Amino acid sequence: MAIACVHIPQFALRIAVLEQPMLDGLPLVLTSASSARTMVIDCTPEATARGIKPEMLLREVTAICPEAVFIPSNPAREAAAFETVVEALETFSPLVELAELGTCHVDLRGLERHITSLSDAGDRLLKLVSPILRPRVGISLGKFTSWVAARQSPAGSTRIIPEETARHTLSSVPTNWLPFPATLIARLERLGLRTLGEIADLPVSAMQARFGLDGRRIWELSRANDDTLIRPRLRMETLTERLALASPVTSREMLLIALRQLVLRAFNRPQLRHRYVRQVRLRVLIEENRSWEREMTFREPVGRERLIETLHHRLQEVELPGPAEALALDLIGLVGEVAHQEVLPSLRSRRNRPIIDAARQLKQRYGISPLFHIAEVEPWSRIPERRHALISYDP
Repeated sequence: MAIACVHIPQFALRIAVLEQPMLDGLPLVLTSASSARTMVIDCTPEATARGIKPEMLLREVTAICPEAVFIPSNPAREAAAFETVVEALETFSPLVELAELGTCHVDLRGLERHITSLSDAGDRLLKLVSPILRPRVGISLGKFTSWVAARQSPAGSTRIIPEETARHTLSSVPTNWLPFPATLIARLERLGLRTLGEIADLPVSAMQARFGLDGRRIWELSRANDDTLIRPRLRMETLTERLALASPVTSREMLLIALRQLVLRAFNRPQLRHRYVRQVRLRVLIEENRSWEREMTFREPVGRERLIETLHHRLQEVELPGPAEALALDLIGLVGEVAHQEVLPSLRSRRNRPIIDAARQLKQRYGISPLFHIAEVEPWSRIPERRHALISYDP
């Protein structure tokens, strides 16, 4: 059986149209949340036809297209809308993989008794998504080929690429459609490799010698050889706590106080009694229908006090794009009490405990340890610089 790709281009902008249908057909521009340098993140085909491109400044957009409608980015709203789409697709097949916002891969294996043909599967998937979102479905044997089919398909329709014509279809696909970093794509284009057909005509040894394992993977994708399996999302137990602020909050101190109240309320609920958390997602609703979102994963499960301390450090330098009106805290991956193996007294390190604690707090705040210690490397060397080295201090 094959793999289907459900693709919704300009997902964030289509969500805005879903909420306000009168915007459909207008040149819509998705703007960044940054107040210092607001620029274009995405735009509809109607806006592209007027010369608008991503990363343009808003004053440039206004100059070439005065009738453009600016839609501020709202990550919380977009994530919630995408979750609704994914849950609808999971009613058709339990094997749904999230590729990116607005794009999912659906495994059609085991559904032979429920669908009459691949076209029927595509039609049923399209019916699970609102037509205002302009969804499109691509079906093929591999994830990459099905994504290409979905991207080439007109809105509201299904494109099927059979196995026997897959390589020929991919031969005209531009290199920048490959799911690899932009720096690698630029290297391919500098070598004159601008289509997948040009890559497929090369020997695999040449691609692997130049680009390593990535080169071999690119060569395989250009020949429609894609045997990667669908990885459905893991469903971890989640608890959500919300808090509506009496008045919009602008100071970081008030935000941290409100966040502390959220954590205390959450851990007072019976579901979290004697339990710990592996991951949190903080969503802040901001004035003018905007939002801000931050996700944090911990190296080991944390309890109430540790979670408050960690959030305080990681949000110390945060700057919201506007006054906060409400908070939502998702506690993800609830686990039972965690046991720690104590080190025998005779084997305990003699390092100063306060220094270790300070180093860990700094690493939580900045992501890396800013502390270093001196280690002997070549003490016999005549060159002073070679005798010792600065090593990152990460206890």
